[in-house]
Amino acid sequence: MDCPPAPATFFGSAAGAFSLTPDPKYYFRSRSHSRAFDALSAGVANRESMLLLTGDLGVGKTTLCRTLIDLLQCKTRVAMVGNGLVSPEDLLRLLLQDLGGVSKDEVRTGRLAGATRAELNEWFGAFLLSLDASRGGVVLIVDEAQSLPPATVDEIISLASNHDNSLQIVLAGQPAVGGGPGVPKAIDQLLATRVRLLPLERDECDRYIVHRLAIAGGAGVVFDQRAIDVIHALSGGVARLVNLLCVHGLQQAAAAKSHRVEARMIESAASDFELGRLRTKRFRWYSTQAR
Repeated sequence: MDCPPAPATFFGSAAGAFSLTPDPKYYFRSRSHSRAFDALSAGVANRESMLLLTGDLGVGKTTLCRTLIDLLQCKTRVAMVGNGLVSPEDLLRLLLQDLGGVSKDEVRTGRLAGATRAELNEWFGAFLLSLDASRGGVVLIVDEAQSLPPATVDEIISLASNHDNSLQIVLAGQPAVGGGPGVPKAIDQLLATRVRLLPLERDECDRYIVHRLAIAGGAGVVFDQRAIDVIHALSGGVARLVNLLCVHGLQQAAAAKSHRVEARMIESAASDFELGRLRTKRFRWYSTQAR
């Protein structure tokens, strides 16, 4: 009995169209993404000290942030923290290393690793003062910000307050229970821009799938309209779940040696895993300054 072909063998490059790894190459400007991206871009251009992006798990916050970095890098210096579970000291070390605030020799000799929080703050402040004003200072993007430890929240508040002319901070994370930002009062007072990413609507889900297939070179692959109905209904328009269902749909289609993904294939694939287990986490900010 012949084994069914793997999606990569049957579909070629189209098999990678729905990777779960965030990739700016596949960025899709839904209506919600367009509003959020334009608002954040304008906020950075207007030199706002702190901006907030919220959205449920899997709606595309990381992809939007990386797309924003691509836009900003030609105009300013950008650093990104991809994991909110970072100490104040490690946050400052990352900034100094990624932005070129310390030499390779200082990193190699361990001077940076052994520095105290006060020393790191002093070095970072001096680095900001040394920057060429024509490059617009520094933009720090913190992804998964709902995971920030209390001390790191306090450090971010301090950085934003003390270096508002040369440092801008974009916080991206999941909303609080009830849908609000749920941030400490000290951060809330610094926010000039707050945007929320929403799931894809039905028509956007259709265009999203076609868009990703076109980028990947999968013009010969078709998801029929009933399949897209099922994908949108099961995923709720959450991009990560759309991708997951499409990956499984392509596997089913490859096994059937078909270039057409049908609703029954999506339904069969969906029965193999439980979407309900992918519950969203929520912001649970703590800050000594907010108590």
